[in-house]
Amino acid sequence: MAGETTSTPPPILRDLLVHLLREAAEIEHQLMIQYLYAAFSMKKRPDASCTPAQYEAVRRWQSTVYMVARQEMEHLALVNGMLTAIGAEPFFDRQNIPLQFSYYLGRNLKEGKSLPDQPCDIPFMFERFNLPVIQRFVCFESPSLEALRKGNDPIPAWCFSCEGQYPSTSMGERLRGEVRDRPLLFPLAATRIPDDLLAQAREEMARLGGALRSLSRETLRPGTIQELYDDVETLFRFLSSRWNLYTGNPKQQVFVPVEYQINVFPILDLPTTLQALSLIVEEGEGIDAPPDFQSHFLRFFDVHDQLVGLLATDPRFDPSLPVPVNPSAGSISNPFARELFDLFNYTYATLTLLLTALYADFQPQADQSYPFFSSALQENAFGPMMTMLLRPMAEIMAYTVSDGDGHTTGPSFELSEEDRELLRHPSKLGNIELFLHRLDEITERLRLLTAADLSAVARASDDVPFLDRQLHFVYESATAMTNNMRRIYQIGQLPQFVVAP
Repeated sequence: MAGETTSTPPPILRDLLVHLLREAAEIEHQLMIQYLYAAFSMKKRPDASCTPAQYEAVRRWQSTVYMVARQEMEHLALVNGMLTAIGAEPFFDRQNIPLQFSYYLGRNLKEGKSLPDQPCDIPFMFERFNLPVIQRFVCFESPSLEALRKGNDPIPAWCFSCEGQYPSTSMGERLRGEVRDRPLLFPLAATRIPDDLLAQAREEMARLGGALRSLSRETLRPGTIQELYDDVETLFRFLSSRWNLYTGNPKQQVFVPVEYQINVFPILDLPTTLQALSLIVEEGEGIDAPPDFQSHFLRFFDVHDQLVGLLATDPRFDPSLPVPVNPSAGSISNPFARELFDLFNYTYATLTLLLTALYADFQPQADQSYPFFSSALQENAFGPMMTMLLRPMAEIMAYTVSDGDGHTTGPSFELSEEDRELLRHPSKLGNIELFLHRLDEITERLRLLTAADLSAVARASDDVPFLDRQLHFVYESATAMTNNMRRIYQIGQLPQFVVAP
């Protein structure tokens, strides 16, 4: 056995592990942006349907949703650390929402969580913050009914039955053509796990004396995200005990500055891998967490209960702005709102490309010499672009009229096929000019927006000062980021951004 540990794992099993990690990365990414959309939609000041006292609750809820979204970014980063650790390419690609993921089909949830009744399908979609949305978020993060009962945790009954708005279908029935009269609400997302690879990997595992519990040819996918991570852990334990699995360069593990308030640490071996997997599951569903640990599930459940209480005392209370369900460019007639919508998506895509390039070619500052490519990327990668560009841009959109009916809008986080192609080929992203060009374009488009007549696009006249302040903040931030990237690339100087929590 000592000799075997120096060899590499069977390609089929390593490939399966890579595909499972890509699947996990996409799920974490998709959850994060849905949470962000809801947070972006929440009101920034009291109004006719939100009293000052109610607004204080809205501010707390928004902070909670942002915090959970930030931890989903942490989970996405940790999964990419695992990919880097085994010598695989980073993965920040994702399919455009709205979609239905098989993990959240009612039939698969019933089987994966051993439920007596079949729950509703839970779609991936963009909606403004309200009671049905926070219920959906609770269900995303909910442990099994058995785990909740065992831990004496609150039980969200709506997650374990099908009395909601989303019709339930199963993948197995769909593949057999038995549910033609019950179409999915949205298209079924493509899996990252090829069917032929799945079948071959199960046979290889069985031949070597191992087993994957939840993946089967009948259901094709696990029924819960917990089962997906169970299989990831099984493969890491099995492969690292027999072969040299950790073939990645340990110096390529991305370091995240502590001020960005996400817990990303180097994945170097099995213990650090298990630590990361435990953190992801503990922070999400709260499984095996200490008593009173505030998991995503419990945080969202508390927000849900508080919202129910406020609506019971004041049915007119509305915590969010009238942003649409699943916004699209075609529904925006206001030129200012349309340009901001497109620019947000372009900026978001730039961030995903930047993260991909950073993970593909990360180097610690001490190991770098001119040109300081890795440092130039790292300075903008996590906090600054989200906090200083994307978040305020989305908040402007939420207060900007998008059509003749007075609706506002939010971002669609859409990735163009061209950008998705770049995300799938990190080797094409090793050029600083690509990022400088994109940041220059973002800055110039923001400059042109600052000249707009905001009184003509604001939802209300007293929103104009807020819009003007935010718009100039974003433009100045983009200018600083572009200049800093050029300077860092040349001389390695690291200015310290101050990122508000």
